Amino acid sequence: MRGLRGVFVVFGLVCALSLAGCGLPWPFPQPTPDPKLPDAQQEFRPLDSGTNAGDMDSLDPGQLQFQFDSGMAQLIFPQLVTLDEQQPVDWAAESHEISADGLTYTFHLHKGMVWADGTPIDATTFAYSINRTLDPCTESGVAYYLYDLAGAEAFNNSVCPANAIKSTATLIGTAIQTPDPLTLRLTLAHPAGYFLAELTWPTSYAVPQALVEKYTTPVRSSYNGSNGTDSTWTKHLLDNGPFGGNLFLLTNWQHPNSTADGRGHLVFERNERFWGKKPLLRRIEYTLYKDSRTQWQDFILGDGDSVRPFLDPNSSDAIAQARTLHGVVLQQVPSLSFQYFAINWNYAPFDDARVRQAFSLALDRQAIAREVYLDASQPTIHLAPEGMPGYNPDLTDAAGRKGKDALTPDIPGAQALLKSYVADKCRGRLVLCPPVVLSVPNGSARLVQLGKMLQQQWQQAFTGWSISLQTLGGDAELSRPRRLQLWWDGWGADYPDPQDFLSILWATQAKYNASAVSDAQVDALLAQGDGMSDQTARIALYQQAEQLLINQGAAIPLTQSVNWYAVRSRVVGWHVAPMGVTPLSVWQQVYIKR
Repeated sequence: MRGLRGVFVVFGLVCALSLAGCGLPWPFPQPTPDPKLPDAQQEFRPLDSGTNAGDMDSLDPGQLQFQFDSGMAQLIFPQLVTLDEQQPVDWAAESHEISADGLTYTFHLHKGMVWADGTPIDATTFAYSINRTLDPCTESGVAYYLYDLAGAEAFNNSVCPANAIKSTATLIGTAIQTPDPLTLRLTLAHPAGYFLAELTWPTSYAVPQALVEKYTTPVRSSYNGSNGTDSTWTKHLLDNGPFGGNLFLLTNWQHPNSTADGRGHLVFERNERFWGKKPLLRRIEYTLYKDSRTQWQDFILGDGDSVRPFLDPNSSDAIAQARTLHGVVLQQVPSLSFQYFAINWNYAPFDDARVRQAFSLALDRQAIAREVYLDASQPTIHLAPEGMPGYNPDLTDAAGRKGKDALTPDIPGAQALLKSYVADKCRGRLVLCPPVVLSVPNGSARLVQLGKMLQQQWQQAFTGWSISLQTLGGDAELSRPRRLQLWWDGWGADYPDPQDFLSILWATQAKYNASAVSDAQVDALLAQGDGMSDQTARIALYQQAEQLLINQGAAIPLTQSVNWYAVRSRVVGWHVAPMGVTPLSVWQQVYIKR
């Protein structure tokens, strides 16, 4: 028996060590292979067009006006708060508090933040940067993002002293305070529940004071004789090696006029001194083209890891072509911008809600999106677009329809509204109603096509009404919309908050309310929402206001822009948010797989 027992023991050991045979399961879990390529191969190569013929318009956070440029700037300049998919979240700020009255925002910063040369980034850095954007000597074209700070608008509109690179006045010490190196306190002139969203724009990003002031010189404008500055500091970012203080460092910036291929190049390397979770990517290398057709053709031939397909105005073949490419994933992202026809409430017949409603109900928005905008837009009845916090999927049109039903024409409903109006205002005869003139800019073949299509749809729905189309030449005519009756317009997000699409467009006294829209109940709801910090409560108020605006025919929404991206399947986790940039939290997760 002793010998037989020994045979069984030896048999068991042989089976266990061989990992095969004997018909016995291996009792230990086997390691899962790492799906990522080695660190040395973690390189992502996007192809894009930039905003300035293969380059960026600017990389100065105090001057940035384009989403593409802000997407580059966010990689290297720290920001107090940043955008996640839709909402602002703490970033360089470890946490923040808002006072009970909604006027004071206190940010507690991460320890150990530094620029690439070791210079500390602390509360004084952010205080300087915010004050610099507002300083009249900086002549920022985007300083208005910070006007909710107490005294900011008056400071920004003051006079820059002669021969100075910055004003003798300052908000530091009043609206901008630094109780200690890791605490920044900002005081508002009035409660603004959207203030954190405003701070996600680059105007409040940290910038290196010593470098900025070293390469800033005073100038006197030849246009109006005002004092200002000429700042070239971003041309010197790489004078002493890599530059940055956020997830990545800028290591190479080649402008298209200095390269053999005539393209711009931007290279970012992982910042090993970043204070939080470091990105998995070691390197991001952008190639910037002067035209999107060439960049798309190069992607088809195998260059790059991501690209926006070239959408020919006369064809949508690129989307179909992208779907056939091996190893390519096609992403469709609603953009926070929409196109609409503005309605002048002061001019008959659009001074009557029934006509405004009728013109909206008569449209076939699906046909408009398909035939005019191709794959670059999706039909909508919304004023606050999809992808925006507070987007309301239950919004209804003037006939009470929602979703896809509201995107189709309701001719009987539109004609009933018109019949009621004609009986009341035109002595029962349509020919006695005021003629309608819709206006579009003549510089765009697509918009002229849109105008003709709308004119045709309305003429078919309202047979006998005089509806004509006029094309406007140049910005001068378009800049005076209050003289128009019905005209094409569009709006894109400055920051992802309903206030940016509702309050500043449709409140009675809003700066951009060129349509004379006026509704006391809407004004009250928007004002209440603007002043609240509770996001859930704010959203509910904005949704009520949007529904009232649609019921009253504040405008005729048509389409929401859509961005398309083709991405190699080896790239894992990368995408662009509705604001048009890839969130920093996404950049932390992206990797290249085997």
